[in-house]
Amino acid sequence: MTNPTFISPIDYTSEVEPESVGINSKKLEKLVQVFEGQVRVEKLHPSAQLVVLRHGKVVLNRAIGISRGKSIDPDTSFLTFSVSKALTGICLHKLIEDGLVDINAKVADYWPGFGCKGKEDARIKHVFLHQAGIPAPHLYSQILVWPFWRLVTLHVAKSAAVFPPGTKSAYHLLNYGFIIGEVVRRVTGQSISKYLKENFLDPLGMGNSYMPLPYREYLNSPRLETDERQLKTAVTLFNFPHLRHALMPAATLHSSAKDLAIFYQMLLNGGTYAGKNFLVPETIAFAISEGCAGFDETTHSYHRWAYGFHLGGKIETPEGEKYLGMGSGASQSAFGHFGMASSLAFADPVADLVFMFTCSKLIDSGKVRNQPLLEALWESII
Repeated sequence: MTNPTFISPIDYTSEVEPESVGINSKKLEKLVQVFEGQVRVEKLHPSAQLVVLRHGKVVLNRAIGISRGKSIDPDTSFLTFSVSKALTGICLHKLIEDGLVDINAKVADYWPGFGCKGKEDARIKHVFLHQAGIPAPHLYSQILVWPFWRLVTLHVAKSAAVFPPGTKSAYHLLNYGFIIGEVVRRVTGQSISKYLKENFLDPLGMGNSYMPLPYREYLNSPRLETDERQLKTAVTLFNFPHLRHALMPAATLHSSAKDLAIFYQMLLNGGTYAGKNFLVPETIAFAISEGCAGFDETTHSYHRWAYGFHLGGKIETPEGEKYLGMGSGASQSAFGHFGMASSLAFADPVADLVFMFTCSKLIDSGKVRNQPLLEALWESII
């Protein structure tokens, strides 16, 4: 029997009976209480969205809070920061599937100016795995050129590698997106913004998703907040309209939890959604397979990296076994991406589950916010 999520769009008009998709309704209520309590009681953030899908059905579709003096709703577009990287990466996987890019080729094969200053042997696969050699050199010197694609990519091309590509992983905060975006532009002649919109956002029906945010939508997107000194610079910068409007493929996707859930459900479906084929199953299987695992020298923490995604489950470290941010119930196949000190998006093929959380306040310790949500989520699974 054909899975209905393959032939029909997700029905967000109502939530299904939890038990019908293998979720305990009483324990699910705890997740709702945690979600609402973080806004109303703990004041962890002023606004947020939460979507949970199981077997392609809507279990939760909630939005709570106020921003810019008005209530947010399930269609509100939040700045998702590095959640963007998953969608940016899928654009490149589509080109690989179409035979236009070789994952083992050098970045310089498509972008000749990139092949200098120790980056000559950086491969496409290295970019996916944060091994391209330029995680964040001279990050703050980039700020003035972030809104100008030609200038920022020139800056990236001229940056010297801080380690030989392929020798270690160090999270490429923004350069991940600039490299992939420029490869996409040189191969297709389109900006990655246009390519993403035409190949994924529009045909998937992700009508509240933008990379970057149009100026007309600026006042409809929640303003960022933080109480933490180390995050105030980021909040100040990304509250400026011109940076929300800047094409930064690693950081400026604005989306709703509803829209993100559609994207991840398509991936769980093997590349098919609402009767349309977006990718072949083999492309997705590779994209979410483990490419490397271990210590990351930018984040100073342990990760399992797929090709454009974080992986969940557990990892062995010198201090012992650790869970990787998607909760203790997540399988080793769980995949997704975190947004800087804010949003979380992931899917677990084993549980046939999609979890999307967006919010407007940056908190450095994700465990304060994420762990209670995730514990309640996994406890509700029957």
